[in-house]
Amino acid sequence: MVKEYDEGRIWFRKSGGLITVGLTEKALEEIGAVQGVQLPVEGDEVSQDDVVAEIEGARLNFEVIAPLDGGVVAVNDLLSDDFESLQGDPLDEGWLFKLKGEAASSDSEEESESE
Repeated sequence: MVKEYDEGRIWFRKSGGLITVGLTEKALEEIGAVQGVQLPVEGDEVSQDDVVAEIEGARLNFEVIAPLDGGVVAVNDLLSDDFESLQGDPLDEGWLFKLKGEAASSDSEEESESE
């Protein structure tokens, strides 16, 4: 099940202890044509609401914030050179990074803390 965060600009999906994070079409419309992507480094530890990545766009630069606490276990390296999957398939091939942490096992506490 995909959930949205940051006023519907960031999506995340929990599966098998991993949290996959990406941008929604709403965010991509606001950003415009993607011109650059700065992703986190595998092994980074992040807290909810930390800026984890930045997307440089024709209209604006967008800071991607972590929806939950965790450690970065994977980044979508394909986005470093090719932004088409980010813009063409943001909910599948256009994922940005994956987190693993305690937050992957529970939903309600993290969501109530973010408000």
